[in-house]
Amino acid sequence: MMVIKRVLCGGKFSFSDITSDIHVTSDIANDTNITSDFAERKSSPIQHPYFEAAFDYILKHFEEPIFPRTISTKLTNNRQYLVYSKEEALARFEQANFLDCKINAYPNRIEWKGLNRQAPNFLFIDLDLGKFKSRLALDRALAKTLRDINVKFNVTVTPTVLWSGNGYHIYLPVEASILEDENEFARFGNPSRKFIQFAEPYLSNNKSDPEHSRGLSFKNCMIRIPGSFNSKNGKLEEVKIIQKWDGNRPSIKPLLYRFDLYLLVRRGKEPHKHNNRQYEPKVFSRDWSAKK
Repeated sequence: MMVIKRVLCGGKFSFSDITSDIHVTSDIANDTNITSDFAERKSSPIQHPYFEAAFDYILKHFEEPIFPRTISTKLTNNRQYLVYSKEEALARFEQANFLDCKINAYPNRIEWKGLNRQAPNFLFIDLDLGKFKSRLALDRALAKTLRDINVKFNVTVTPTVLWSGNGYHIYLPVEASILEDENEFARFGNPSRKFIQFAEPYLSNNKSDPEHSRGLSFKNCMIRIPGSFNSKNGKLEEVKIIQKWDGNRPSIKPLLYRFDLYLLVRRGKEPHKHNNRQYEPKVFSRDWSAKK
């Protein structure tokens, strides 16, 4: 398995590969020896030295039940395809020669009778290289974002960081409850979805890709799998792990005050006044520290 080393030099990030057990080139795009038969996949090992282990690592970020969940690949032209197990997902990824392999960070069943039943418990920040003047500027934005995440959550936070081939993806599982169940937020409509849209630019100091956060929802929060290959710009770039998640899920409670103000601004109200008085968000009705 490839091991990635992060080196912090004078406040700047630089990344270098230490070891690699495999060397993959664009020839993978022409490989026709990978089976597309799901039954055969179940009786034969996956044809990739560490992809399955990397996929297992990503699945650890999700709360149960993990499946059913949607995935997408190069073969589906990035359209989502519903799978019901890890084995089925691996078969589909292998069928696509590990090109553009993604899985939704949220399960397929998030609504009940038109009501959201999904907590915003996974945050995704996309730092796109194309939005920065140089790779150095991108690395500095990553370093600052990781520091600011700790400050804004008021706790030490170590999220997953991937090199996507075109920038950095930050994946952070969090402790959250369904915001539609909170009177303070339910009055705004779809607050759980709006929270993941708010969190990306807020935690990155507006350095994240605005197009990504603007359209982000539970149904399209597609994240890449380490060891797969990004073909977005016409060339293959391997998706690599830069930093591993420490397994801790920080509570979103420290972010809720700013989120409430954000919703008020979106509604077109003064963020600091309410009925001629200093405005403070209401006391939240749930014990956030006790809920996942």
